[in-house]
Amino acid sequence: MENKKIKMPSGNVHDIKYLYVVINALKHKGGSIEINEKSLTYFKKAINQYNDAKSAKYGLTFKPREVNIKIVEHVLTELKNLGLVRKEKNKLMLTKDGNRIALLIENKRSEELRETFTKLMLEKFTIFEYFIKQLKRNSNRMGIPIPFITSEVLDKCNGNVRQTANKYVEAIKESTNISLHVDKLHGLFEKHKLDLIEKRTEKIKKLQSIIEKFVISETFYPEIQSRRAYDFIRTRTTFLGLTNYAIFDLRGFPAEVTYLISDFTPTSFSYSTKAIHYDRKVIYLHNPKFEEIKKQLKYIMTKIYTLYKDEFGYMKIADMRDLVCKELKLPDYLFDAYIKRLYQEESHWISFTYSGASERITEKRLPIVFEKPMRELFTLIKVKEVIPWDMKSMD
Repeated sequence: MENKKIKMPSGNVHDIKYLYVVINALKHKGGSIEINEKSLTYFKKAINQYNDAKSAKYGLTFKPREVNIKIVEHVLTELKNLGLVRKEKNKLMLTKDGNRIALLIENKRSEELRETFTKLMLEKFTIFEYFIKQLKRNSNRMGIPIPFITSEVLDKCNGNVRQTANKYVEAIKESTNISLHVDKLHGLFEKHKLDLIEKRTEKIKKLQSIIEKFVISETFYPEIQSRRAYDFIRTRTTFLGLTNYAIFDLRGFPAEVTYLISDFTPTSFSYSTKAIHYDRKVIYLHNPKFEEIKKQLKYIMTKIYTLYKDEFGYMKIADMRDLVCKELKLPDYLFDAYIKRLYQEESHWISFTYSGASERITEKRLPIVFEKPMRELFTLIKVKEVIPWDMKSMD
């Protein structure tokens, strides 16, 4: 495979599993297909079927939009850049590496697939290593917070957009290594005539747009200067287990915090790591085994449950996942796997239920799904046997 570096993929394909789907679809055609409108439609249908199946499995609140041929072309371009498919005359063919990955997909080797694509992303596209390094440099180990402006936030600041901005800038400067200049942000308000917007919802939307672009640009300059690019890279790195993110409290204000669950040294984490070698470098993913983290996981879950359970003794699984993963620096998929094991091994300790259709289920706030003995979907969790914990020792 040619090792020519590219800054980043097009950014139009956030979900790496679109790459899986096209590789798998090509494998089902014997690893070779003629390049024409019919084959592009074949790949498009496969991606849409994948989206439909995911929506049905998790009960997503919003059904993913159908992809078009342009998305398929972006996927194929990326697969060519990664050396997984090649064009030969009028045919598209899987390469040796592409066939190897097709076998991993066929055998559902999800961990090996993540490792393979982590290596490919870091070796082929410069933006992913840059993102991780900037995150490490600027986050002060706590993560990078992007303000999450709501009507309640504005009310808290007496409806004053400058006061709102000042509070966030102050909180970000106290929590991270990012150097933000509030005068520069105020200048952007003037430039975009923020004060002239009368409708409250439009003002909040514009304030959000300005302040998030400002924080992203100041943190990841010069390579990442837009929310669109940031979301793309962060989605990819989160799927691969390099980063994670969720909305948390930042000095009394909500912020979407992205934090590292990988590093260039294994000593950054308390438990086992997995080494991914690329370009004569190595990055370590936090990959604790269930047995080594089980006790700590139960303690953290008890702590969080005690603080956040509702009047009926339940809390949202998505909230539990966000808080546990942040504290233990875990990817979402590992939390899901381990909470299922806890339930199977200690059903006396936790229980699940479904909150009903009112629950907002998104790509980042998924329910727990058990496939056997029958398919069940859960959105709420109860810890039935609370383990004593010491607030000071756990904080």
